[in-house]
This record gives sequence, structure tokens and C-alpha cells, in this order.
Amino acid sequence: MIKKLLMQKTGCLAATGLALCLAPALSAQDSHWNGTVANNNWNVAGNWTPTGVPSSTVDANVWLDAANGDNVITIPTGDVEAPGSGTYDTIFGPEWGVTLNVYGSLTYKWFLFPVQNNPAPGLRSYVNLHDHATVTTSGAAVGIGDSWFYTGAPYVTMNLYSNSVYSSLGGAGLWLGGHLNVYDNSLFVVDGYVNMDTAGPQSDGTRSINVAGGTFKAPEGFSAALGGWITRGVLRIYGKGEDTTDAVITDDGTNAVVTGAPLGGALEQIYFSPLLATNVSVGSFQQLVLDGDYPNVTGVLLSSAEPGLAPSAIGHVTYTSSNPNVAVIDTNGVVTAVGAGSATLTAKLGSLTSTNSLVLTVGNTTTLLHEYKFSETTGTDLADSVPGNSPAWDATLIGGATLNGSQVTLDGSTGYIQLPAGILSGVDEVTIELWGTFRNPINTWANIFAFGNTDGAGNGENYITLQPHTGGGTCAATFGQGDPGNGAEWNAVIGSTLDGLTEAHIVVVYHPLAGYEAIYTNGVLAAQNTLFNNLTDPVAFAGPTYNSASIINYTLGGDPLNYIGHSLYNADPTLNGSIDEFRIYSGPLSAAQVAADHALGPNQFIGTSTNVTLAAKLTGGNLVVTWPTSSALVTLVSSPRLGTGAVWTPVGGTLTVVGANYQVSLPASSAAAFFRLQ
Repeated sequence: MIKKLLMQKTGCLAATGLALCLAPALSAQDSHWNGTVANNNWNVAGNWTPTGVPSSTVDANVWLDAANGDNVITIPTGDVEAPGSGTYDTIFGPEWGVTLNVYGSLTYKWFLFPVQNNPAPGLRSYVNLHDHATVTTSGAAVGIGDSWFYTGAPYVTMNLYSNSVYSSLGGAGLWLGGHLNVYDNSLFVVDGYVNMDTAGPQSDGTRSINVAGGTFKAPEGFSAALGGWITRGVLRIYGKGEDTTDAVITDDGTNAVVTGAPLGGALEQIYFSPLLATNVSVGSFQQLVLDGDYPNVTGVLLSSAEPGLAPSAIGHVTYTSSNPNVAVIDTNGVVTAVGAGSATLTAKLGSLTSTNSLVLTVGNTTTLLHEYKFSETTGTDLADSVPGNSPAWDATLIGGATLNGSQVTLDGSTGYIQLPAGILSGVDEVTIELWGTFRNPINTWANIFAFGNTDGAGNGENYITLQPHTGGGTCAATFGQGDPGNGAEWNAVIGSTLDGLTEAHIVVVYHPLAGYEAIYTNGVLAAQNTLFNNLTDPVAFAGPTYNSASIINYTLGGDPLNYIGHSLYNADPTLNGSIDEFRIYSGPLSAAQVAADHALGPNQFIGTSTNVTLAAKLTGGNLVVTWPTSSALVTLVSSPRLGTGAVWTPVGGTLTVVGANYQVSLPASSAAAFFRLQ
């Protein structure tokens, strides 16, 4: 899981040309924010615990965390704050989705550490400098998206608006997840170092310095490095990635100075960049990239929560979907697939209409890639049962793994199954489905499956796994990036283990385009968690950071090591249990598809017929709806009306198989209801 490290006041930060070390401070107190919605001003004594505004005369650390108060903190116009006077006093935060709005002045001694480990754009932590606000460090740095005190990827944005100024006598860190937008006539100055940490493989694609009307100043001699940042897609002008045309880089004798070419007048036309994915499943979302041309600068980013220009300079963009039952678009241009079909997407800004439109098709994009039935009784080669797959995709029995003609038994010592390298290459979303029986207890930290790689020290890196019995007594589906991968994991966690389950149906879905990973047990959703997704950066996929716009494909990198019953960490044991069937899909199985597979059982598949008829009857106060198991359509939906006003939503109730029919039993109601399959 993503874990917040203990904040100890010892440690070192290696930086370009400088090493910063924190020694234990002799602080008298820590100040914790607990302000309320009624009054969220920093300068109110009652907004702090212990009571009292953080003082410039007391050694102290300041914690900006919404755990006990409002998630907005404001330093009002004219207010001057300078908390802490000791050598190592630090502002930790704003944390976990808190926004710090500065209209006045904030001076601090050491680091400003905003952090958030949830990649959803609306949940980021923000530092906003407004009007003529000033933020100054008299010590070292601002850490935007810091990965030193916090593991995982802290998703943080710092916005400078309308003549505001940030200046650092020390340095600045732009780590994975960090965004800096220098808008209007604002100024961001770093006179020490700029730490562009590259430890995480996803770093460049999740961070950006956007210079859009304001000025960014790095230390003198950084001109060559700034050019490299542009090539990497980190430094952007007007939100444009990997584009050096409009960057103006000069040296004033003290700093390397970055500005953008003048726009040269009013906006002339608007248009969309291509969609990340044109054929998606329900629940998928993506950022529409709306660009605009000015007289001197083309391709300015106009869409997203962090556009290339300050939102006040752009105006309000109106997005339209031709079919809101298929796709809906929010005010920032995030389009979400909500139902099957096709929708045409357009945009309007003032008197300008997008010169092109986009078509999004929503349907069932899930395809069975590989299936292992373990029906052999001899030999070590396990056939891939998907018709047309070559023997190159067959699996291999290793060590103390045995076959009995219907399942493979893993002894928990030397037995496991080796899957071919590259088995998930090019896959954007992945579903793993299996039926298995597990010992009681399962070996702690054993893996049911693991896809990815290892480093030279015996640690897993860049992987997806399922751990049925963790050291914490849970079951976890993991998505790990980096070396080792557990330094930046996103985990869906069931609060108990899978110990002792027999003939259990297990499904794990990794769906970055919908921003989640999930575990189903016996047809029911058991755990779900936010997953690293393509909205961590609106234009990350325009450049070379991710291959084919696939987070999974980029992370796994060709998945050279793939196992059933074996871990990517050398210290972990193998699995003790048996597997009846193991399936790998490209795309996400829906909740209805998972329920149907559970009802059907192993070695049976959802049908292919779309020519089916629903039947319904009243039985004992319940409405029982049935349809044949030959159906390719397994999602039962209902609407209180037909026609243009119909609103079709999935129907609850347990799906069972009775004879040759699916069956759902619902409480009878006097209200009208219409049913169909999709």
C-alpha cells in the first residue's frame, strides 16, 4: 500500500550541487491546522492546535492537514506570516487535498511540502498565489510533489497568478506528481538548485513546469538543462509539451530566465487533439485536449483543470456531447463513458467553435487473450486454450507443481508456473480471472500471480500482483512502479485473507482509463482503490514518456517475468494451493460479466448470442427476470420510462444460473419499470 513515512527530522536530500540534511530541531511546538469552513483564515488563533497562530518567535513546524478542519486555508490580503525562526522549521503541507490560497505574504525557513497520494485531478493538493502575493523561503526550498518524506506519488499543483512572486534562496524540487503553473505576470525564482528527481519511472509524465505569461528563473548556467527539460516534456510553454519553438531562454547574469513568446493578439481558432482512446469501456475517462491558435503562437492548451494560460485569460469553454447517455463532459473537458454507443464531442469558446469534432465509441472492449485449463496429466507444458494462440504462449510447470487432469496443485515450496515473457505487452487494461482452492493458512506474502520484472537485488519492480495473505493479514491486488515497486504501490485491499477458500472465483481488474483497480471474490466486488491514471497530467501522452498511451504497458515494460504461484521478490514463498483455471483478458470485465462468470463456473464462457428474449414472472412478492445463458448480453438494466427520457441503470440483485437460464430476483414494486440487456 501507499504509506506515509514517519516524518523524522533527520535525513539527507541529495541535490544538484548541494546536499541538504535535516538535524533534530529544538522546536518547542508543532502547529496543526484545524480551521473550519466558517473562517478559514490563517491569522485566526482558534484555527490552530495548540491555540495560536504559528509564531515567528517560536521554533515550530507547521502542519496543514484537513483531518480536523476545513480543506481550504487562506492567507488574506495584507496579512504577513513568517512561522518559525529555528534552523530547520518546516511547513508540512498542504496535505491530502488541502488548498493553500495566499493573497498576502508567507515566509518560512525550510521546506514547503505539499502532498497528495491520490492522482485524481480534483483531489490534488494546491498552493495558489493570487494578486500580488509573495511566498519566500529564507532557508532552502519548496518541494512540489515531494518523494523524500512521502513514498508514492504526491500529486500537487502550485499556481502563480497576477503578479505574485515565489522566491527561494535555496532551491526547489519538482518530483513525480508535481505541477507548477506560472501564469499572468507572476514570477517564480530559484537561486539555489532545482532537483528534478528521476527515481520513479513515471516521473516525467506526471510533472510539469508550465510557463504561460509569467517568468521562471532558474540558477545561472541552467540554460542547457532547461532545453533538456523541454525535450523531456517537463518544461512547457503555454502547456505545450516537447515544443521549443515558443520558449525564450536568456541569461541575465544571475539567473537562466524562461518566458514564452508573445501571443500577438486574440485567439483565432480552436480545435481538438486526437483522443487518447476512441474505443473504450463504460467508466473510462480521459482529458479532452482542446488547443487554440493565436497570431504568434499555435497549439496553446485551452482545456483541463490546468490549461496553458490562466483560466481567467481563456474564458469559459463549453463542451457538448451529442449523446449524454454515452458520454458526458465536465467543465474541465474530462469525458467519461457512461453507456454503450457512440457520441460526437464538440467545443465552443466565445464565438469560436472547434474546427473538428471527436467521435467516442463505448462498448465491450474486453477480449480473452490467454486461458490455461490445466487439463493435462503429464508433461510440463501447459497449453494455452484460446483458439488460434500459438504454442509460444504455453505455460511451463516448475518444481513441485503437479497436474491431475483438472487442476494444478502448488506445494508452497518449489512449485509454480512460468508464463511466457511479454504476455501483457501492449495491453492498456488487464483482467485476471481464476478459480482456485487455497490452504489454511496460505504462505504469508505468497503471490497467486505476478507480472513484471525484478532488479539486481532480488526486489520486484514495475509489476501487477495478487497477494492472498499479506503480512498484515489482508489480501491485496498491487500495482507497483519503480525499483523496488513497493516504494510506489497502488493497492486494492480486502481486510481479510483468502485462507481456506475452496473453488473460489477470483477476478482482479486493472483499469487505468477508469482510474481504478478492483478485486472480486465469488462474483462480488470485495475491494477497490484508485489507480494511477492518465489524468495525472493532461498532455503526458503527447510525448515519449508512455508507450502507446498505455500506463500498464509502460509500467510493465514488456513484462519479462510472469508467474502463477511465484513472487517477484526473492524473499517471498511460493503459493500453497491449487488452480482450476486461469484467464487473462485485455480490457476490464464489468461487474455484471464477473457475476455471470461466477454463476457459470469454471471452463464455461458467456454466450455469443445477441438475439435473446427476457422473461419475467411474479413469484412470492418478487419479480423474477430470466434470459438464456447463450446470451452475450449479461448486464440487466432498467428504466422507469421509454423513449428519449429513458434513463437506463444497472439492476441489483444476485445473478444465478438455473438450468439454461440466468436469473435475477427483485422485490416487486407498483412503479412502472422497463428492462433490457446490454
